[in-house]
Amino acid sequence: MPSMFQRMRQGWQLTKKSWGVVRSHPQLAKLPLTGGVLALIAVILFAGPGIFLVASESDAARGSGYAMIAVGSYLASFLVIYYNVILAAAANQALDGREPDLESAKAVARNRIPAIAGWALVSALVSVLLSVLRDRGGLPGRIAASLGAAIWGLVTFLVIPVLALEGVGPIVAIKRSGSLVRQRWGQQVTGNFVIGGISGIATLIGVVIAVFGVVLLSGGATGGAIIGGVLVLVGLALAIAAAVFGGATRGVFGVALYHFVSEDRAVGPFSNQDLASAARAR
Repeated sequence: MPSMFQRMRQGWQLTKKSWGVVRSHPQLAKLPLTGGVLALIAVILFAGPGIFLVASESDAARGSGYAMIAVGSYLASFLVIYYNVILAAAANQALDGREPDLESAKAVARNRIPAIAGWALVSALVSVLLSVLRDRGGLPGRIAASLGAAIWGLVTFLVIPVLALEGVGPIVAIKRSGSLVRQRWGQQVTGNFVIGGISGIATLIGVVIAVFGVVLLSGGATGGAIIGGVLVLVGLALAIAAAVFGGATRGVFGVALYHFVSEDRAVGPFSNQDLASAARAR
């Protein structure tokens, strides 16, 4: 059984190779960024006014507010998933040794719109249920929600590659992802943990820098305001870069793992040893 240090080292190697694919094909990094920006716009346009209406004393206005929040959240989820499917299709081309053709990758996503819409709905409903359990279940509910979110994340890790490359519906994709993950769950945990850890730490550093910049801005001194403004920009840039790194790298790794588990073959810069030695599922 590999030690924790060995798992981390193997996860780092998987992460480096995944990021190497993105660096060789920079257009891949634009996809999670575009999806994230469009999702943010959807939240601002719908959820923003919805939050304002929820604070109203009118029952009708509050009902409309909740509906707008739900629509904004769903659209944001749909857009993120849509661009992740494009990323998976483009990453599949890159891992096969071809130059990614974003137009053909977008065509794949367009053909999968009903499945993407269904998966976005399922994903949103699960998020709501976990949120309710976390908010209203006390300590046991928070523990159960955290465990449920972790298990759900593991089981559905390969849903996006399955949607992009197999063209099945959302329920079949969930079952297919769960079956594939059970066969090689160690690789998923090892690689995704390192990718998520790097992205999370970089995001946290960016947020801390930005918050410190806001503090300096609020101080009122001219010199402090200039430094504060620079720090806010640097912090936001770092947080955005971390999100792009995490999204693009996780997308490439997911497609590589999908091929390894479903077809028993390594693609792109990955070798069978890279993936097989990360961990053993059984």
